[in-house]
Amino acid sequence: MKLNQLDLNLLLAFDALMQERNVTRAAERLFISQPAMSHALNRLRAAFNDPLLVRTPQGMLPSRRAEMLYPGVQQALRLLEQQLSEPQPFDPASSQRRFVISTTDYVECVLIPPLIAQLNQIAPSINIEILILRDQLPEAELANGDIDLVLGFDEYMKVPPHLSRETWLTEPLSGLVRKGHPSITSAVDLQQLVTTPHVFHSPLGTRDSIVDRFLARQGLKRQISVNSQSYMSAAAIVSQTDHLLVLPQRVATMLAASAVLQQVLLPAAMPSYHLNCVWHPVQQSQPALQWLKRLMRQLVTA
Repeated sequence: MKLNQLDLNLLLAFDALMQERNVTRAAERLFISQPAMSHALNRLRAAFNDPLLVRTPQGMLPSRRAEMLYPGVQQALRLLEQQLSEPQPFDPASSQRRFVISTTDYVECVLIPPLIAQLNQIAPSINIEILILRDQLPEAELANGDIDLVLGFDEYMKVPPHLSRETWLTEPLSGLVRKGHPSITSAVDLQQLVTTPHVFHSPLGTRDSIVDRFLARQGLKRQISVNSQSYMSAAAIVSQTDHLLVLPQRVATMLAASAVLQQVLLPAAMPSYHLNCVWHPVQQSQPALQWLKRLMRQLVTA
C-alpha cells in the first residue's frame, strides 16, 4: 500500500484501538463518537485486507498483521507528535529528567564518573541510565527518544549516514601488563606485540580489532589467548599472568593505578580509536539533549 492511498487519521484510530482493545474506549480517547470509530475500523480492515482486531469473549484481540503493523505505526505517530510540539524550556538546576545513554565500558569508566560529579553540582535531580551498547545501533530507540545518545568508538559502531554523529575524542592505544613481567618493562616493540599472549578486550564480542588489522597489513598476527568483554576482568587476568592487554590510553592509565599493573608504551605506528557521539536528527532540537551534549563534550575534551 502507498502512503497517499491511506487517510493518515486512520493511523490515529488504529493506535487508539490497539491501546484500548475496545471501540468505545478508543473513540473516547480520540473524542469521537463510537459509530465514527467503528467506521474507522472498517476502513482500516478494508485498506489492509485484514480484520486487524477481532471480537472475542476476552475482548478485542489483534490479528498477526495488526501486531506486525503496530510498532512502526506507533513510532511514526510519536515522532510526528514530538516534531509538531513546541520545545519546552530546559532548566537543568530544577529538572528531574532521566537521560539514557547507550555506550561501552570505556565511557562508563572514563566519562560517566566526572559527568555524575558535575551533575551533582549543577543538576542534582537529573538521573543517568547506562545501557551497554550491543552490535546493532538502537536506531528506533534513538528516534523515539527512549535512548538519548550513543557513545562508542568507531571501531565498534557502523553509523548509517542518516544519523547525526560527532567525533569527540581521538584516543591513542596503550599496553597493560603486570608489574614484574619477565620480558616487558616500559615499552612493547613490534616483535613483543606479536609473540606475547594477549587478553583481547572486545565489548561487543568481535573477533578482531584495529590492532589485528594493523598487524595484518604487515603480514603479522598476534596471539589472543583470552577474549573478554570487560576491562575489569581483562585487567584481572593480566594482573595474574604474563599476558598483554591493549586498550585505550585513559583506561590504561586508570587501571595502572593498581599496585599490580603497569602501563607500557606501544609501537608509535599503532592506530588510535575515535570516540563518536551519535543521536537521531528528529531529536536535534530538544533543548535537554543539546545541553547534555554540550556538557559531555566539555568533559571529554577537558
